[in-house]
Amino acid sequence: MMLMLVSAFAASAQEEIDTIPKVTPTGKPIERKDWFEELKKGRFDPKDTTVYYPKFMQFCVDVYNWADYTFNSVDTTYIASTGRRWKAEIRNDNWTDSYAFLFDKMPVRMMSDIKYSVGGYLTYMAVSAGYAFDFGNIIGNKPSNHKKMEFNFSCARFSIDAYYSKNEDGTIIRHFGNYEGCDWIKYYFPNLYLKSYGIDGYYFFNNKKYSQGAAYKFSKIQRRSAGSLIVGLSAAHYNIDMDFTDLPQEMTIYLPTDQRRYFFNYWDYNFLVGYGYNAVMGKHWLFNVTALPSIGFKHSRETATVDENRDRFSMNLKGKMSFVYNNKDFFAGVFGKIDGRWFMGHEYQFFNSIASVSVSVGVRV
Repeated sequence: MMLMLVSAFAASAQEEIDTIPKVTPTGKPIERKDWFEELKKGRFDPKDTTVYYPKFMQFCVDVYNWADYTFNSVDTTYIASTGRRWKAEIRNDNWTDSYAFLFDKMPVRMMSDIKYSVGGYLTYMAVSAGYAFDFGNIIGNKPSNHKKMEFNFSCARFSIDAYYSKNEDGTIIRHFGNYEGCDWIKYYFPNLYLKSYGIDGYYFFNNKKYSQGAAYKFSKIQRRSAGSLIVGLSAAHYNIDMDFTDLPQEMTIYLPTDQRRYFFNYWDYNFLVGYGYNAVMGKHWLFNVTALPSIGFKHSRETATVDENRDRFSMNLKGKMSFVYNNKDFFAGVFGKIDGRWFMGHEYQFFNSIASVSVSVGVRV
């Protein structure tokens, strides 16, 4: 059905092409290219003014070219195009989430085991599709209920990140107050549940000379070192449920109160101000560091058992680093990222973070 629609659309376009003039008023032939033929030959270029489109498609192409000029114009002495439209990539992601809980001067620290995934991705211009496999399940026969998904849209001026994370695997208690003489321990704690999702938007002030895409998306090539002030807005929702009821008595006796379950359910709204810097190291190597501290407020919902239905001051931190190799045909990179959130209640302090390290290799065609 889809093929029939595309064929009909192409036929309609060809009829319109046949009706336009073939020569200039002086008699010089006008070369017109059929957009569908260019697409089939892999030479589709929305900036090619010699290609003829049906009226609606021409409108879409004009809007695209306007947006590309408005939002992607750069100083070419600092930033270069890759010159390729297709990109194939293999990526390995490794991540863990950690929790630090302080109530009545009793610290509890937890951190999950590292989760692994390996995936393949195919990108055409700004559109990407792919799939990642749970590597721990493949090599260790340990299926994971720990999921993480991310979406990104970026151009020279701004970037939008959306994300989703879920942990139903529990975690590992590493430190539990005075238990075991305050030593570090490793105790599996299944009664922890985390679900979070959110969206961030950033604006790059020095967008003519600084490319975040060159450092993290392989979409551009940074020619000269440059940095930029970054501002943004963030909104995220968190459900974190910790139930200490099933812990052995020799551990629960160190809890300062009789409360055993702590359920955080809140929205987090923040204003971010930070800085990113691309350091060009040789012809093809690039190092980036980006720090984005933020302030705002958290609104705990009425279903929470911790500061229910209250607003609290929020202070969070996002940071990332990358070291990439980038040329027109081949690219590779190592990336580190941390997203930390601090919750300060009336009687509790709670810090949660998700940290990841990724490795990518790929080719452009």
